[in-house]
Amino acid sequence: MRAEARGILMTVLDGAAPGRGRGARSRTLAGLALAGLVAAGAVGWLRPGEAVPMLDVEAGGDAQAAAERYVLPITAPLDQGDTGLCWVFATLSMLETNYMSRHPGVHVEFSRAALQRHAIADRFRRLVRGEKGEPSEGGLPVEALALVRENGLVDRGDFHDVVNAAPLFAALEGTLAQSAEARRKEQEIENAVASTLGAPPPATHLEGQPVSPAALASAALGGEAWAEYDLSRDGSDGWGPSRDPDARPETRVRYVTLDKLIGLIRRSLARGEAAVVGTADHALLVYGADYDRSGKPLAYLVKDSFAPYLYRADPDDLHRRLNDVTVSFDGAQPQWAGDPAQTLSAGAGAL
Repeated sequence: MRAEARGILMTVLDGAAPGRGRGARSRTLAGLALAGLVAAGAVGWLRPGEAVPMLDVEAGGDAQAAAERYVLPITAPLDQGDTGLCWVFATLSMLETNYMSRHPGVHVEFSRAALQRHAIADRFRRLVRGEKGEPSEGGLPVEALALVRENGLVDRGDFHDVVNAAPLFAALEGTLAQSAEARRKEQEIENAVASTLGAPPPATHLEGQPVSPAALASAALGGEAWAEYDLSRDGSDGWGPSRDPDARPETRVRYVTLDKLIGLIRRSLARGEAAVVGTADHALLVYGADYDRSGKPLAYLVKDSFAPYLYRADPDDLHRRLNDVTVSFDGAQPQWAGDPAQTLSAGAGAL
């Protein structure tokens, strides 16, 4: 999923519209935005190593009129910087929230950089093996989950932060252009990735205890599977390949109508799990919402990897730009006729 151009989704806390363009949110601007949140009373959002509670700055609007309200725990937001990793940030935020929801009082944070490393290596290995496409940091949340299953997770404190990988991409594109055999190219890719991004540690931590990356991933995934549901442009309903230009060829998504996408968010929140939602070019986390007596959403609580990071999203604005929703497959999926759930592979549409 591309993050180069992000649409205006919400009424943000400071009243300013977020800018468009990859890298438009520099760390300087991010710091200014966070300073504004501090002034608004959101000091808790800046404390590392703590879950983020719902704060007074999120109240207001139609909050008092809500007949149904969900607010799930979240970790402090992180800026994706000059990367195209919104899908990685949103997916790991979802896993963090879901784990903390299942284990009240526990705090976890997962390394975005470790998953960045696996995603880049995976993309270039695919290109070496003849897969069509362009080098890219983009991807889909279900693909991030597949990479987690394959490579494990690392605690954020056990690895460095994400980096601008543009120089690495330039070097690896030169590797792709070589006439060397595929095995040699793959080794050169691995060497370049390890040199630039490092090697994820063989051991990590969960709740302060040493575990393997595979064990951490198993605990975070919780035995669940996920599916991506995309907006059907013609009203049809069924499984098919993703239209996202960054999607892996094997990825399958379920095409549904807008009302079903909206319903999936509510169902996920009601069972104590966050939802990754996407526009055509950005992914973010919905970790809470207010609904009226009829079940109509009044506001969404959003965690973003661009400033202002945490905000109340206007439902109509979000719905107009809503392209996809990724939620836990087991239990959250309405029983629509013709669901081929039993036929989905573990490596593509349901993860």
